Amino acid sequence: MTHTSSTGNNDNSNDSYANLTAVVGLDVGVGGDFSATVAATATVHTSAALPATALYLTETGDTSAISVNDLHQDGIGDCFLISAIGELAINDPTAISNMIHVNANGSETVTLYEGPAWFIGANTNSGLHAVQETVTNTFAFNSVNSVGNQDMVNGQKEIWPQVIEKAVSQLYGGYNVLNNGGNPALALEQLTGKAAQMQSPSSLTLTSLMADVSAHDLIVMDTPNSNSLPNGLVGGHAYMFEGVTGTGSGAMVHLGNPWGIDQPTPIAFSQLSKGITEVDVGHFS
Repeated sequence: MTHTSSTGNNDNSNDSYANLTAVVGLDVGVGGDFSATVAATATVHTSAALPATALYLTETGDTSAISVNDLHQDGIGDCFLISAIGELAINDPTAISNMIHVNANGSETVTLYEGPAWFIGANTNSGLHAVQETVTNTFAFNSVNSVGNQDMVNGQKEIWPQVIEKAVSQLYGGYNVLNNGGNPALALEQLTGKAAQMQSPSSLTLTSLMADVSAHDLIVMDTPNSNSLPNGLVGGHAYMFEGVTGTGSGAMVHLGNPWGIDQPTPIAFSQLSKGITEVDVGHFS
């Protein structure tokens, strides 16, 4: 489920996106070229060989069981989704626990949302409706947190990120479809049931960004397909917004890499357009 994104000054209608750089198929995966190379032809296999699992665990250094630190994208090219999930973990962890229902047979049912194609940028949520995806705890070998020592506490593995990723993969049509990449704004809508918008960083003011921060909006920032970006940014990738430090000309934007490694350095707000091609904003209300 991908689309061509496009930009302008008015982020409240699809017509405003005529000049945005396309971010269809965002993602190059951990290690740079791997996901991009295999995305078109990969068959994603699953394995039942898992350690003991728990939906939520509090790891050393975490202040809550649901944390952005729980996310490590690994091999599937779905940075657009993992970054959107990360924004929920940062801004409203209870939204994650509320969307996952544990069934008596050990499976989970996840509430997601779907709507008509090209819903991004609408002023209304009426096109989105809730759907339930039930998943079993068997995940793709290269799914989020698939490395053995990730999210482990006393021999148990925390699986809420894998549960959500698998539920969304079913909504999309399978892990292989996720591996082709996608758009973070659509992912934000599918997770929240609320309309999301896209805009060019050149049209984003510091005042409007801080208003989004105050509203606890979910913000994902996307990079162009380039091998020479500043601040340690990876091309064709989506990043979680983690905050702003400083004010005025000294304002610095902090982003988080959904890989869980290779974090970019803080970006001067005045230089944001040099490394970011699109800003996706989701809402709770």
